[in-house]
Amino acid sequence: MGPIDTYYCFACLRRHEKDSAVGRGHERYDIEADLSTSATQGHLREFYLQTKGIVAALQILGFENVRIRPARFGKGWPSKQAIERRFRVLVRRHHPDAGGDPEEFRKIEWAVEVLRKYRPPDEYHS
Repeated sequence: MGPIDTYYCFACLRRHEKDSAVGRGHERYDIEADLSTSATQGHLREFYLQTKGIVAALQILGFENVRIRPARFGKGWPSKQAIERRFRVLVRRHHPDAGGDPEEFRKIEWAVEVLRKYRPPDEYHS
């Protein structure tokens, strides 16, 4: 089963076969999914990214004990500097040009983009 027949799911942080029951049920959580399917599906995907996606991104970057309450705008976010520092460390370790795993590298890139997009401004953290 090649990479085309599978995808990485940010809901459960596992790889799924696209044609399996779980794969069909979790397809909206594919980290590389196309948003162009429909407006409704795009809005649902946005909601999932703002909830499950943030949690998955934190875990992928190694922020295991971070809990944001309430989701997205709540307290508990790591600083921008901590996110960028963790990203740089992981990219150096997993970059394909340095012998790293391309799939792991894509997950790390996806995770930092989610956190860059959804991390609220610093004034929400005080």
